[in-house]
Amino acid sequence: MLSRVPDDSSKFERGAATALRHLLFLLAAYAVFHKIFPFALLGSHLVDLTVGDFLRVLFQTLVSIIGAAYLVAKSFRPPNLEFRDRVWCERWTAIAFGVIAIMIGSMVIALLERKGFDTAMARSIARGILWVLF
Repeated sequence: MLSRVPDDSSKFERGAATALRHLLFLLAAYAVFHKIFPFALLGSHLVDLTVGDFLRVLFQTLVSIIGAAYLVAKSFRPPNLEFRDRVWCERWTAIAFGVIAIMIGSMVIALLERKGFDTAMARSIARGILWVLF
């Protein structure tokens, strides 16, 4: 049985939403791997580790690899074409642009702090805007 293309979304919208979905899942895979993988313990010798530390390193390594692999695999398995309607496209596009805006905002704040600007007012305004939105 052939899947039916939704009438309410164009090929461009589906392609853009799918590409942004890939970007988000790959970014999430990077974040999962980077936050869970025990980078601090890579320089230590096995003799210096206790059994608990060794098991923790082993468990954290496995969890980070499995979590990142799951997210990468999920990013390359989009839903069937019949489920990629306008709502699906708009949802993934909005999520991706929201994440991109947060990333750019955090980079701008870091640059402003490095230049010596007082960012306390900017942070309070940003918190107020996020509070209103959510």
